[in-house]
Amino acid sequence: MVLHDSAEDCCSTEYDWIETELCAARSTQTAIDKYWPDQINGKCIKDSETPAEDLSVSLFNSTVECCTASISWLPEAACVAASGDTATAAQGSGKFFIDWVYERCAKDCEGSAPCGGLAQSWDDLYEAESACCDMIPWIARENCVYTGIETAL
Repeated sequence: MVLHDSAEDCCSTEYDWIETELCAARSTQTAIDKYWPDQINGKCIKDSETPAEDLSVSLFNSTVECCTASISWLPEAACVAASGDTATAAQGSGKFFIDWVYERCAKDCEGSAPCGGLAQSWDDLYEAESACCDMIPWIARENCVYTGIETAL
């Protein structure tokens, strides 16, 4: 039998398929304030509140990191909201999406224009308004971005 100086040393040497931090926390029976992905339910869970049973999961420092890396099929805001982090979810991603009601590009955020509310899970998100505007070429560039004074088409 090999003896190790610490739980971390044992975990990194003997259980390299488990994240060392998770393995050490389970070995020492201490809580860990990191998040793991619940891919079946499309959310991230704080390990100190609901410990992961699957020890092969990845750990993340925040719900945003966890959602972005492991629940990528959902919009970040939807995953973060499902994870219970309502303060972060309400901010949205800050990316652009097409608001098909107004046929304009709106920013995924709450607040005044160009924010158009939070994007839905089916909305494609674009890093820049120009990339979004490229997707609706029948709208003149100067009228492409949501201003808040549009009327439904």
